[in-house]
Amino acid sequence: MITLLGAAPNTGNQGVSALCYAAVAGIESRGIDQITVQDHGRGLRREHWNIGTCDADIDLIGISHTRRLWRGDCLRTIGALTRFGGLGNAAAKEILRSDAVLDVSGGDSFTDLYGKKRFQAMCKTKKLAIDNGRPLILLPQTLGPFVDPENKAEAVEILASAAAIWVRDQKSYDFLKAELGDRFDKNRHHLGVDMAVLLPQTAPRQALPEQLSAWLADDTTPVAGLNVSGLLCRDAKKAQADFGLKQDHISQLLAAAKVILDNDEKMNLVLVPHVIRDPQDPESDWAASKDLERRLFAQYPGRVATLPQHYDATELKWFIAQLDWFAGARMHATIAGFSSGVPTLGLGYSDKASGVFNQCGLKGHVVDLREMTAEQIGSAVVDSLANRKKTKFAIGSSLEALKARATNQMDLIVAAIYSASDQG
Repeated sequence: MITLLGAAPNTGNQGVSALCYAAVAGIESRGIDQITVQDHGRGLRREHWNIGTCDADIDLIGISHTRRLWRGDCLRTIGALTRFGGLGNAAAKEILRSDAVLDVSGGDSFTDLYGKKRFQAMCKTKKLAIDNGRPLILLPQTLGPFVDPENKAEAVEILASAAAIWVRDQKSYDFLKAELGDRFDKNRHHLGVDMAVLLPQTAPRQALPEQLSAWLADDTTPVAGLNVSGLLCRDAKKAQADFGLKQDHISQLLAAAKVILDNDEKMNLVLVPHVIRDPQDPESDWAASKDLERRLFAQYPGRVATLPQHYDATELKWFIAQLDWFAGARMHATIAGFSSGVPTLGLGYSDKASGVFNQCGLKGHVVDLREMTAEQIGSAVVDSLANRKKTKFAIGSSLEALKARATNQMDLIVAAIYSASDQG
């Protein structure tokens, strides 16, 4: 039995959900059928999941970094009760009976870049395993950056205690080697690829709007996709300062969208939300997409539409796979694109995008929002569009090898689970 942490499927962030579903599908298909997944619900519950060929009953356990110590899902309370055999706490008991604990940190959250609270949550979940003698396996993720030296030291000790670690970019791997020193072990510490490369596609359960269905059905009308990140757009000036963007992201996206539509008068543009939350939520991609659609309407009537936010990670991957070209700042939206053979341009606001793209053989297909003006981004989009047939051929030629690498990685992860549980 294994427990998966740091990949809650109910955050609304379909990138985190993509990691969750890809991990569960990969592990279950290799014979591990008792899987518990941390989420933000309450108590222990069971659901039946269909993820591609994976058809399994999955247990969900609520674990949250809350100050409400009386709640059973409180991370600190769970940690305390594990010392006494769980004492009726379902989450504590799940950790204690796990043969191994897997942690993916939401892909990019094992860092202090997002503040002290999130960093401490990432540390405390991992220590649930370490402090209770459960083998900790870190699934492919980005490590750091760590700005505070004390935070860095705490993170390094956790890394040194893990039974096995996979990272998804060269910079994280170099960090791991440098910080672990003589504790680094190439048999336990691995440079890999993002698990979402193997995320299955699922045709939408809820029909697409008629306009989008008509666009996709018309072979003479190319359709481009653009992910609009609520994180970067809803408070654009603050995001520009927080992430060091060259210009505010709305200006960057407007430049990108306009050159997409001006580049080919037959091309239509669909805006694709990948973080699905209440429109009032500051990270809602759908609200940010509708705002961009309104800005473009007068100049490009009938040529821009926003995908409704009805769809999960596997359905979004299916939709993105139908497009002729795709770009975005939400990294797992772009992974859905290139892992489906779609010419894809990453809009990077941190080092993680270029690191992941490089590991997947797509060096040069990321523009750095911290270095490029809106005009420069527009030029990069024009170049990417102009070369999309060449890019599609190149991706198609390398995709089989990339997926083979990701498949072998999952084989090794499952082997590490069995090895760690035997030793435990």
